[in-house]
Amino acid sequence: MLGLKFFRSFFATSSLVLAGFALAACNEDGAGQVQAGPAVTVLTTPSRVAITIDDLPYVMPSKTSPEEGLRYTTQIIAALQEHGIVATGFAVGQQINPQSIPALQAFADAGHTIGNHSWSHPDYGTLTRDEFHDETRWTDEILQQWIDGPRYYRFPFLREGETEAAKTAATRVLEELGYQNVPVTIDNDEWQFNADYLAALEDGDEAAAATIARNYVAHMQIRTAFFQSLAIDELGGDVDHVLLVHLNRINADHLGTLLEWYDAQGWTFISVDEAITHPVFSRPDPYAGPRGLSQIERVLGGKRD
Repeated sequence: MLGLKFFRSFFATSSLVLAGFALAACNEDGAGQVQAGPAVTVLTTPSRVAITIDDLPYVMPSKTSPEEGLRYTTQIIAALQEHGIVATGFAVGQQINPQSIPALQAFADAGHTIGNHSWSHPDYGTLTRDEFHDETRWTDEILQQWIDGPRYYRFPFLREGETEAAKTAATRVLEELGYQNVPVTIDNDEWQFNADYLAALEDGDEAAAATIARNYVAHMQIRTAFFQSLAIDELGGDVDHVLLVHLNRINADHLGTLLEWYDAQGWTFISVDEAITHPVFSRPDPYAGPRGLSQIERVLGGKRD
């Protein structure tokens, strides 16, 4: 496995720092070609990982036709099915309408769990306690026909409160409504790759889109290895991971490639139900602030390299 010291050294000396993998997706040279990230063989100590998918029924419904959204969903379902994965998807309430319901229904019919991702996807730091309650309750009401079992919540932007009082208030609202927060251990910038990927496809630049897709997969591999190393080096042992992706075009086209890499590395796919029983999800979280962080970073007090 490539250890945490390697990642710190690599990203300190490379012109493409960890966040720079996102830039690799959109930077262009004089010839207008998207630049591929550095060729790095990413190895990990295999662990267990649950796959979670945000922004159901699908990302950017105002720019995505119902037909496209359903196609993205069915492609992602097929990739999950190939690896025997039961995923959890988090739905944004106001994006659920008669046009998008077929995609959400297809996800549920495939045996995946649906959770609550707020009504309008706001930054919790901009809400009062009562507004957070309403955002959660409105989506809870519309999701009743799809929730049969555990009730899971995912904070938009992974922002759980800028003060201890705000964190406590959110916890009490979720408890009142019967929800359990599902943090993420493997955070990433996949959403930015999707934006660049869509722009390249819209421009008809298939070569650029292909390069962005390769950079996306490399970015996700490196983020996985980084957080696995962070857990082992800083927490003293392996953890069960929760991966965050979105229901978008780049995952519709390339999530299968990423899942094949996990399989080849020896990782085991588990459900969210299994993952969140790991002690890392019940450890004290001393971080209060505006950033959206991995659960590993949160229990380390907001430490980010």
